[in-house]
Amino acid sequence: MTKHEIHQLLIAQVQHELESITAAAKKSFATATSEEHRAEGKYDTFKLESSFLSRGLAKRVEELTRALDSLQQDPLPALKATSAVQLGALVRLKAKDGTTRTLFLGADAGGETITADGEEITIVTAHSPLGKAVLGKHVQESFDFKIGAATHILTVVSIE
Repeated sequence: MTKHEIHQLLIAQVQHELESITAAAKKSFATATSEEHRAEGKYDTFKLESSFLSRGLAKRVEELTRALDSLQQDPLPALKATSAVQLGALVRLKAKDGTTRTLFLGADAGGETITADGEEITIVTAHSPLGKAVLGKHVQESFDFKIGAATHILTVVSIE
């Protein structure tokens, strides 16, 4: 699967999530503002809880909208084997224990994951710890990456 096809799958994933969260937010807002759900006593907090949920979902809609816009505008540079990791790169990494992971370096939507041709691909932002660590690296270059107290050594296997 090409980097362009993977990029389109990532956009579709975020778009689908945005549609689902938007529908949930609308339903939650309708519940929170409905007169039939007014409090029946001082301990009835259903409407209040619905309004908190509605606000949280509205924030997630904003985040996903921003992420979708960002993904659609992300550059997809044609990278060579000698290129450095940069925004829009599809990067395959290998750990010392032999495990591999594939990243798409994006401006937003960090953490979104798809599976393409049996390979799990995760969007990592350039502002995340892993994104900062891999940015600017070249094929066969190793780098340290800390998760909590553990330090992992990763090697760039390929850049597209």
